[in-house]
Amino acid sequence: MGIIESWMRRPRQDEEKQMDLFAAGAESRLLQAAIRFDDRGQRLAAARLLRAGTVRFHPWPDGELALDQLERTLARESLHTLQAAVESRYSAADAARLSSALERLGDSSGALGWAHAAIEEDPCNPEGYLAIARGYLRRFRRDEDAVAGLQALRYLTKACQLHAGHGDCLRSLAMLLLLLRAPSAAAKVLRPISRATPSDPMVLALEALSTEIPAENTSNVQELFLRWETGTSPVHSEETTAVIPAPDEFSVWELDGTRALAACSACADQRQELTENLSVLAGSLTQATTRMGLGQIARVTARSADGVLIGLAEAGGVVFSHTDRPSLENSLSRWLESDRGRERSR
Repeated sequence: MGIIESWMRRPRQDEEKQMDLFAAGAESRLLQAAIRFDDRGQRLAAARLLRAGTVRFHPWPDGELALDQLERTLARESLHTLQAAVESRYSAADAARLSSALERLGDSSGALGWAHAAIEEDPCNPEGYLAIARGYLRRFRRDEDAVAGLQALRYLTKACQLHAGHGDCLRSLAMLLLLLRAPSAAAKVLRPISRATPSDPMVLALEALSTEIPAENTSNVQELFLRWETGTSPVHSEETTAVIPAPDEFSVWELDGTRALAACSACADQRQELTENLSVLAGSLTQATTRMGLGQIARVTARSADGVLIGLAEAGGVVFSHTDRPSLENSLSRWLESDRGRERSR
């Protein structure tokens, strides 16, 4: 009986040892564990451990350097085999693996070309999309490039749609969400692989990291990117929102410098989803034009069969106004550029 109990306890003990490597301040222990794997010839295990460690302890220069050297070595050693595979049998999975190796060796154009080849060969195979996503995700982490982050999200979403339970897709998506400081969303993504592979190093790293980040109060991914990029989180509160005097035909919202709702007209929709979408619109326009070197946007107009929306930048914020009658666009524009009765009431 003692032998059976000992055998049953062993997986749990191994999992606890793994968990200890991802505790706060355990960077040196994790690096030494990876070195021991490498010394024993278990390079893939070492790479998995280091990959998880660089996520858990990001930024971790020593770990990043060790991982980069190991991944480049693995890529160089496998390159000939991967090239032979695409020449002999050619499948989407082979092309995607070659893409990942080339990306680690710094051949970005070659990596992208083979990833797209994988998608063309089998559009329903997630590996090509995942290969592209990994390149963008690496750039997002390394260079803090928001555009790369959005591209990573785009390709990860497509890969997850093609194979809902794909472990690598889910791990990469959870990593991206944690970089955006969205632990609640990451936990939902991790749930199926946490049950299936609870001792997986990346799962342990992501779970440990998620406990240290305050829960997000939005499910809007664009809003998460804006918060990451600007360092500000808008707080919308009806109790502190002033009232803007406006004609009944117009709905008006004023957002302050943090993109929070500061004031609105009496008939304006104050539901969270709409307020958040306007906040995202204001932030996206501002960040995009600034990133392009075009300065701050002054005015934006959107027209549809359902009405007209005009946004006007002001000192310290943006004012959006809407009418569901397209024929009133000129009237709305004139009113918006007038003093609009600056006195507000609470």
